[in-house]
Amino acid sequence: MQIRVHAVEKNVTVLGPGRRFGIWVQGCPRKCPGCMSPETWDPNGGMIYETQELAEKFLQSGCDGMTISGGEPFLQPEALAEVIRLSGNPGVIIYTGFLYEELLRRPDAAALLAVCDMLVDGPFLEDLRDGKNLRGSSNQRAVLLTDRYQETAASFGTLPTKIEFFLHDDVTHLIGIPSPEWLERMKKIKW
Repeated sequence: MQIRVHAVEKNVTVLGPGRRFGIWVQGCPRKCPGCMSPETWDPNGGMIYETQELAEKFLQSGCDGMTISGGEPFLQPEALAEVIRLSGNPGVIIYTGFLYEELLRRPDAAALLAVCDMLVDGPFLEDLRDGKNLRGSSNQRAVLLTDRYQETAASFGTLPTKIEFFLHDDVTHLIGIPSPEWLERMKKIKW
C-alpha cells in the first residue's frame, strides 16, 4: 500500500514525550489561515512511500513513539493504520483538523483511531493561537484513546510551546507551533 507524505523527521522532541518519529502527510482541504505548513495542502505534492518502507524507517530510527500531522492524516487513514501496525504499534499521537466526534461517524477512520493513543483534534484557528504546548490554538483538545499518554494529556496546553529546527542539505524543518510573539521577532530578522 502507498502513502503520500510531505516530510519525515526522527528524534522530534516537541510533539510528544521522548524522541518521536514525525510524519507529516500530504493533502489538506482546510487551508486554515495562519497554517504553519501550507506546503502540505496540495494532495498531489510530497513524496510517495510504500507503507512498509515508512515503517522500516521508524523501526531503524530508534524513536520512542510516532507523531503524525499534516496535511490531514484522516485523508489517508488506512495507509497510516498500516504504517503503525507494521511499525509494531508504537505510541502514536495524531493531529487532525477533524473533531473526534466527527471521526467517530466516519467508518474509514475506525482503523486509524484503533491504533492511535492520543488524538489532538480541531482545526487550527489563528485567532486562538496561544503559544501553549502541543497545540496550535486553544480550541484544540487532547483526546486520550488509551492510557499510554495520560501525563502528556494532563500537561496539554499548560506550558509554553517549544520549537526545534532540523537542518538538512537543502531544507530546514521548523517543528512545533511558535507563539505569535516569536513569529513577530523572526519577521524582524534580516536573513
